[in-house]
Amino acid sequence: MRKRIVLIAFTSIAVLSLFVVLYDQFKPKTNALARTATTTDNVIATSQSFSDVSNYFKTNPGTHVLFVRDSSSDSDYVVDNLLSPLAHEHDVRPTPNIVSVDMSETKDLSVTRLKSTLGIEKYPAFVLVTTNNEKNSFSVDSVIEYDKKKPFSVTDLRKWFFDNKLWTGPYGDN
Repeated sequence: MRKRIVLIAFTSIAVLSLFVVLYDQFKPKTNALARTATTTDNVIATSQSFSDVSNYFKTNPGTHVLFVRDSSSDSDYVVDNLLSPLAHEHDVRPTPNIVSVDMSETKDLSVTRLKSTLGIEKYPAFVLVTTNNEKNSFSVDSVIEYDKKKPFSVTDLRKWFFDNKLWTGPYGDN
C-alpha cells in the first residue's frame, strides 16, 4: 500500500513539474505596451524643454513637428499607442522627425500664453512650426490636440501628417 501511495505522489509531482516547465517554455511573450528606449528613440528625434525651444529654433531653422507633452499617461499613450505604430508600419519610417517639447517643468504657464506661443490650449499635441531666422520668430502652421473626451486615432494622426505633407509612406487604411 505504501509503495502505491509513494508511486502516485511521485507521478503527480512529475506531471505537475512537467506542466509548469512546458507552460513556462511556451507562455506568450508579449510586451506590446512596454516602453523601451528604442520605441521612443525611433519616433522622437530630440527632446527640448519649453524654455529651450526658441534657442533650438535659432540653431535649427526650417520646419519642425513638435510633440508638446508632459509626464501624464495621455502623453505616454500617444507615443506608445499612436505614434509608435505609425512609425513602424512600413519598412522605411513614414513619419517626420519629431521634436518632443517637455512641459513638465512649466506648471505655471497660462492657457493664454500657450495659445499665443504654440497655438494650443492643452497637451499632448502635435504642432507644425516654420522658423524665420531673419525675423527671429516662428509661425504655427497646423495643430492637432489630444482630448480625453474625443481622442484622435492612428488614422487621424496619419491624416494630419498627410494633410501637412509630412507623411512619406504610402497612404491608406494600413
